[in-house]
Amino acid sequence: MDKRVRPYLMIKALLTWMIVLLVLIGASVGVYFLDWPTWLYYIFLGIIVLWLVSFVILRPIIYSRVTSYQLHEDRIVVRQGFFTVKTQMIPIKRAQGVTFNSGPLSRKYNLSIVEIKTAGTGIMMPPLKIEEARSLKQNIVDLVKGESSDV
Repeated sequence: MDKRVRPYLMIKALLTWMIVLLVLIGASVGVYFLDWPTWLYYIFLGIIVLWLVSFVILRPIIYSRVTSYQLHEDRIVVRQGFFTVKTQMIPIKRAQGVTFNSGPLSRKYNLSIVEIKTAGTGIMMPPLKIEEARSLKQNIVDLVKGESSDV
């Protein structure tokens, strides 16, 4: 996995954490003005610290170590998970669509996400370099074009 994935995931999680922080600050103002119990401050503080440590710091580190993908001639395999490892496999001949997503933050880190869809499910690939993602998308499209199916 590319070395830019970890900082990208950290910044993305940090932006979400800031939204949660604003909501909890609003709740803290409510505690102050509505004379709610002061122990709610400690709960809000605990949520803020736990969110920061688990989702902003630890999750991107673990994600970048345990997530992988493999493109075989006839299938795509994506492996994700830490406590429960999930391995997804899609046969190439069943792929019906390939989506290439790149937002402003991911473009800053030169990353994008490829999603491969079938009739029943889809696989979100881990963040890849834009060139690698475009190449992967083109490889999948070429492999699907070359497939003849009886379905």
